[in-house]
Amino acid sequence: MIKALTFDLDDTLWAVAPVIQRADQHLLAWLKEHAPTFAQRYGIGGFGELRDEILTLKPHLAHHMTRLRLALLTLGLTRCGYSEQQAQDIAEAGFEEYFAARNQVEFYPHALEQLQRLKADYIMAALSNGNADIHRVGLGQLFEFGLNAEQVSNPKPAADMFTSALKRMQLPAAAVIHIGDHPEADILGAQNMGMHTIWVNLDGQKWPAHQAAATAEINDLSYLAETIYRIHRNT
Repeated sequence: MIKALTFDLDDTLWAVAPVIQRADQHLLAWLKEHAPTFAQRYGIGGFGELRDEILTLKPHLAHHMTRLRLALLTLGLTRCGYSEQQAQDIAEAGFEEYFAARNQVEFYPHALEQLQRLKADYIMAALSNGNADIHRVGLGQLFEFGLNAEQVSNPKPAADMFTSALKRMQLPAAAVIHIGDHPEADILGAQNMGMHTIWVNLDGQKWPAHQAAATAEINDLSYLAETIYRIHRNT
């Protein structure tokens, strides 16, 4: 019997690329006022350049989104002549500006109504490789908790996040459906744990030929609850 649902966030419940783009633009506008030397030297493309440089030096930060963003800002600010303390202070304040904008998401059609419908019947939680905050995006009343790669020190498809969620819910894997957009990170990761899976394929992508299919696939979130209830009846 299905008792709980876990959800990926970015590109499952909203499109993440425009969110990050707007957040970067907001941060750059803030930096033009509070750290103009940085803004003049790097511009919007500088975030990516600094990110790549940090990851070359510290590849372990690839899935530590908050630490990575702080590190790239601090590096750029220091190079622009700000003292170590100034760079740290500006980076922390700038990150708060960025993070507020990063959590201003536009949900896909039907996402919220489906989640509200499912809340009455299931425990629900978020499992994300990104750093969106369930409370800031407006899901705090629907999800029991949220976990991300930074918190468990390992991104999906590794078992860590799934294991942590199952332990927190005190449920066996077979009682949980994981819903996500990524064939490997979401579906394969959950399959390896013995969880049921729903592939959210809103862009009509082809399923990887080498990989076992998800329990179900949906191309429109309006079918989410119906699909979950069908899996529930068949377990």
